[in-house]
Amino acid sequence: IDLFAGCGGLSLGLEQAGFESVYVNELNNDALESYLINRDKNNPYLRERFNSNDVKSMILDKKYLKNLISDLKNSYGLDTTRGELTLLAGGPPCQGYSGIGHRRSYSVDKEQIPSNFLYQDMAFLISKLNPKIFLFENVRGLLSSRWKSGGEKGEIWADVKKTFDTLKNYNTSWALVKAKDYGVPQNRPRVLFVGIRNDLKVNLSKSSIA
Repeated sequence: IDLFAGCGGLSLGLEQAGFESVYVNELNNDALESYLINRDKNNPYLRERFNSNDVKSMILDKKYLKNLISDLKNSYGLDTTRGELTLLAGGPPCQGYSGIGHRRSYSVDKEQIPSNFLYQDMAFLISKLNPKIFLFENVRGLLSSRWKSGGEKGEIWADVKKTFDTLKNYNTSWALVKAKDYGVPQNRPRVLFVGIRNDLKVNLSKSSIA
């Protein structure tokens, strides 16, 4: 499952590593269509799935998650209640945390921007869909961002980390990685936060996933 998927860059890498997308969430219709049209040939059933635009609709509509869980079981044989979903990944919109965004005016505090709290929605969906692994991805600026101009440096990251660390039954770790270290011709630093379900018996170092 790929949340806040954009046109599918994260999914592309995961697919190259052997994963198959069973559900996609993306607010922008053009980006969502790009995601789907590039997968129509290799994954034609993805377009027929119970895909969504606004992640809030998945949470506020009590029937939505129930229908999604049923659809995944009927269409793919994935029983999320038994923990059969392999991976839930997501990179919530990062404008509020990026270096460019950080240099903008604080006339509107970051705690007033709804998209800056989408990590909480992702954590909620993890708790409900019970994947074996979750992956949260975001920009380096998240590590030093403040909710307000007079706030403490890194306070947003502290809230994000606490939210994922308090998920039950997950062993978590994070690292700042750079795309150039993995054969990509650009620096592109990204924060990766990974959680692996405790029953998988995988030990993650708390200091790094690299």
